[in-house]
Amino acid sequence: MKEKLKYPLLILALSLLLCSSAVFLHGCNSSALSELTTTTEEITTTEPPEILNPLTGLAGYDAALLSNRPVMIMINNLKACRPQWGLTTPDVVFETVTEGGITRMLWMYADKSRIPEKVGSVRSTRHYYIQLARGYDAIFIHWGGSTYAYNAIKQGVIDNVDGMSSGRYFDRDRGRGVSIEHTGFTTGSNIIKAISDKKYRTEIKPEYKNPFNFSKTKLSLSGGECQTLAFSFSKDFSYTYKYNSTDRLYYSYLNDSPFVDSNGVQQTFTNAIILHTYVSSLNDAKARVTVDFKGGSGVYVTNGTYENITWKKGDDLSMLRFYSADGSEIKLNPGRSYIGIVPKDKESKTVIS
Repeated sequence: MKEKLKYPLLILALSLLLCSSAVFLHGCNSSALSELTTTTEEITTTEPPEILNPLTGLAGYDAALLSNRPVMIMINNLKACRPQWGLTTPDVVFETVTEGGITRMLWMYADKSRIPEKVGSVRSTRHYYIQLARGYDAIFIHWGGSTYAYNAIKQGVIDNVDGMSSGRYFDRDRGRGVSIEHTGFTTGSNIIKAISDKKYRTEIKPEYKNPFNFSKTKLSLSGGECQTLAFSFSKDFSYTYKYNSTDRLYYSYLNDSPFVDSNGVQQTFTNAIILHTYVSSLNDAKARVTVDFKGGSGVYVTNGTYENITWKKGDDLSMLRFYSADGSEIKLNPGRSYIGIVPKDKESKTVIS
């Protein structure tokens, strides 16, 4: 009897095992598998990373523009040319001195299609502004230049559009009643046309694609509070930047007056970087100067705070680099930036309060 019952019991055990497996697989189909499907759907529907403007770190940029070379425009800053057209529009503003302690600015745009339809007044360049522009692989817009600048241009070191030789891309506004040299302007559409007509390379070299490091969170700097930044290029060009805690921007005052554009809008920045360096005379008949870009000390202000920094550039093809006290490259808060290159003998007038 025991031998006869052996196989029926085995069959019963196998049947029970198959039933249990069926129940388990059914459970997987209804819960575990559906959970796996849900996880897969979550992965495939994750939003792509935001596209950031390489000069401001701000979102909403066009991915197709990330390979574009920036454009830099040489801007007059004498009293006769103010208020400037387009003062509040560049992504980055560079400023330093020329002869006699006057200043000129370089306005830098990542996207040339965002250059306004009236920008200026455009003025002549100096060789060290070309050195700055070369360090960002920029296309350079100017109207004239010093002998030293033209010596560099004739060597083919930079793609440029010059109002002296390419006047059809420029115009004059004589309505202000000032000397003709302060009336020149250009337009975004003319710059785009000039670059196309001259067949300039428009794709940026890979090593220049990300000239600044941007923080993903709002930075406060280690040096302490900075409600006001004061600095001076010369006796006729002194700035005060005043912090507004509501919009977290620094508002620009030139010689104690709000620095405004042709529409009365005041210039503002998220970041201001002041670099101290040696400016020396070239001892020529026109009292030209040159700017030392080897490096030195400086200060960085943002978000109502500051820190002391060091900086360097090196050769013409190198971009400016900024470093914290520990030697790491600084990060910027996303937004527009000002970079002032101030003579070393005016360093004592750079004051944080």
